Amino acid sequence: MHAEAQIKLIADTLLPGFLPKSPEEKELTFHFTIPPNHNYKVRYQKNAEDKWVFSGYEQAEI
Repeated sequence: MHAEAQIKLIADTLLPGFLPKSPEEKELTFHFTIPPNHNYKVRYQKNAEDKWVFSGYEQAEI
């Protein structure tokens, strides 16, 4: 398992590729893998300034 700071850093880097097309969306989740086999599901929420903020993660089975 990786540290939350490392997972957040990777997720923040990947975030632009997962942004929803609809500006009304307020929550976002996506999965990614850190090789060789560490899978994570991350969550973001849109704040009052319409910026996506990392809100958590969990280890995922994909």
